[in-house]
Amino acid sequence: MDKRFAAQTKREEIEARRALLDDIDAHPSRTIPEVIRLVRTALRLTIPEYAKLCGVSARGLQDIERGVRSPTLDTVAKLLRPMGLRAGVFTRQAIERIEEKK
Repeated sequence: MDKRFAAQTKREEIEARRALLDDIDAHPSRTIPEVIRLVRTALRLTIPEYAKLCGVSARGLQDIERGVRSPTLDTVAKLLRPMGLRAGVFTRQAIERIEEKK
C-alpha cells in the first residue's frame, strides 16, 4: 500500500471500493486510462505495486495511465481484474441515453 495513506479498516476499504464502482458506473464515457488510474488510486497502490499485482510492467502501466500507450485487451483485463471489472463496449446510442438521464 502507498505509504502516503493511513491504513483503513476493512469497512472503510469496502465502502471506498463501492464508491469507486458507483463512480465508474455513473461515468461510462471515461477512457480506459482514466478508469485504470481510478482503480489503482482507490486501492491506494503505487504504480509499481499495482503493476506487480496485475502482472504488467510499471513503465507500461505508467504510459497507459498517461495515455502515451494504448493497452491491448489482454492488458486491460489484467489491469481491471483486481476490482473484479471487465472492459465493456458502449454504443453511441447507449451513452446518449445515459447522458439524457443526468
